[in-house]
Amino acid sequence: MTMGELGAYVSSHLAKRGIKVVLSGGACVSIYSTNLYRSDDLDFIENGSTARKPLKQALEEIGFKENHRYFQHSDTRFFLEFPPGPLAVGGAPVKEVVQKRYSTGTLRLISPTELRQGPPGGVFLLA
Repeated sequence: MTMGELGAYVSSHLAKRGIKVVLSGGACVSIYSTNLYRSDDLDFIENGSTARKPLKQALEEIGFKENHRYFQHSDTRFFLEFPPGPLAVGGAPVKEVVQKRYSTGTLRLISPTELRQGPPGGVFLLA
């Protein structure tokens, strides 16, 4: 499973449990750059706040186990993290979230425009 497929699978499963997330960070860059930049973790920012227990239970339903602050699955090298919000790029609030559809579900992620612009006066993340 590719990073995008895994992200869509996890995101769609969580959405069915009422936990809405947006993919952020290096995983977005990896997906948009077709792995020119490589990341092994998927950082999901929640829309709202969910207690850790319901999140953990939902992820265990699809085989992820909590290991400190990460969630890991024996069938993939990718791991999941749920850093606290708000959804931002370099401290600047994200204004645009897009959806990508995969055979495994729908992935909500920061738009490539947001990643290119970065924070005011910041460094471009994508070429």
